[in-house]
Amino acid sequence: MNITLDYLRGRRVWVVNNFSVYGEFSAVAPLLLWTEIGDTSKRIIFAREILGGLEQIVSFSNLYDIKGNQLPSSISFPKVLLLQKNEVACLVVGPETNANFKIAKLTQSQTVGIVDLVIIENG
Repeated sequence: MNITLDYLRGRRVWVVNNFSVYGEFSAVAPLLLWTEIGDTSKRIIFAREILGGLEQIVSFSNLYDIKGNQLPSSISFPKVLLLQKNEVACLVVGPETNANFKIAKLTQSQTVGIVDLVIIENG
């Protein structure tokens, strides 16, 4: 037996075709400081605001692979790879969990991103 071949075949892999990405990447979270002066009070306000859109949260149980099979609700140590299908750049935001992952468009475009998802179980 080939050990490398056994290792690669022992992992579950799913491919999801033509997934639409509409979430927007929040690239900036600046610290803001401003003052507010009213008739009876004066305030200094310090806050962290997120500028940009919201990432799209995708549950594995809501996806179907290219054979029409529904993905399991939990995947051990998943890794999601994106294959771009149009000009809108997309990325996986943050680490994947066993139940879901976040995905977003990098560009501020009205067009949705179209990607193929390759989901690999590593556990």
